[in-house]
Amino acid sequence: MDRTETEAGDEGGVKETLEQARRLIEELSVPNGEFAVVCKDTGVVPEPVTDASFNSYEAADCACEAARQYREALGTLDRSLTRYDLVASERFTGSLESSTVRESIDRRRANGLPQTRQTVTVAGDRNDEWLRIENCPVVHLAGPDSLLDDEFVSRQLDSNVSSRNTPQE
Repeated sequence: MDRTETEAGDEGGVKETLEQARRLIEELSVPNGEFAVVCKDTGVVPEPVTDASFNSYEAADCACEAARQYREALGTLDRSLTRYDLVASERFTGSLESSTVRESIDRRRANGLPQTRQTVTVAGDRNDEWLRIENCPVVHLAGPDSLLDDEFVSRQLDSNVSSRNTPQE
């Protein structure tokens, strides 16, 4: 099957868009910048910004637009390409700390032992990054390189929830 001139022209435009976007992202990128481009829902950092960081929010926002154009152009060639809602944001530093507190409560278990409540607090390095969990299984929120997506965290929760983890009346 022969390609038409229009199809060949479309591929040329896609190639130019991909090259321009990559070039702009490389120009804006700096080592160890404070900002990144991420999927706002999952925290995934897809190509072409996977290893890129930026000195300012403005540079990250410009790179974000270039990454959107890149992925949109690439999507015309590969309809199965995963779509991400990309945003510029502060870079995740990966520093998470957790603290666990277990305390007795007024109820007793069926075997007569006191029932306890366990609270786990997970905090990042900024004031607004924290999560407090009470009497719930603790799961991994970040992998070796980035935050884990919601589906993976949900599977962890589903695998750890059973009747033995719920308080006895």
